[in-house]
Amino acid sequence: MSPTEGLYFRREDYAPFWLRVLIDAIDFLVVGAVCLLIIVVWTTFSPGRGNNILLALCTVIIFCYFVLLKRSKIRTIGYRIGGCKIVGLDGQPASLFALTLRLLFAPLGPGNWIFDLIWLSGDAHRQALRDKFTQTYVVKLQAEPAGRGKLVYHYYEICGYNFLFREVEIEKTMDGHP
Repeated sequence: MSPTEGLYFRREDYAPFWLRVLIDAIDFLVVGAVCLLIIVVWTTFSPGRGNNILLALCTVIIFCYFVLLKRSKIRTIGYRIGGCKIVGLDGQPASLFALTLRLLFAPLGPGNWIFDLIWLSGDAHRQALRDKFTQTYVVKLQAEPAGRGKLVYHYYEICGYNFLFREVEIEKTMDGHP
């Protein structure tokens, strides 16, 4: 594929709002439970010592789950239950950099996550803001690209901030359909 082209999918192939909420909830519960279990075991057998090691261990678990596992063919539990995968604008698995950047949206809090997910309901590619930033799509597992389009830059003003996102332009036919 040309570096000036990207793929797009049928609107039905992008993961909708409630499916994305379900996927995120499952994944946060799984990672939270694993980290909580590690914290309980650690503090039981080593009380008052090694809090920095504990924090580092939980950080590694979070990174492995939300970046490495999400990128693999295995996928996270939420993505498996939801029947979805995450891909780049080229249709290939999202890059490690893109998934790491997506993960950095988590510390911004639940308010950001809700706004982020609400954004996707009005987007042609059902991309949340974190997807716009990282140039990724969340699509159903069996989704096949509907076509190719030119990569273009679109300007957005969001909460007083200006952003320029690279997106795939969908060519419309004379009747207004892609």
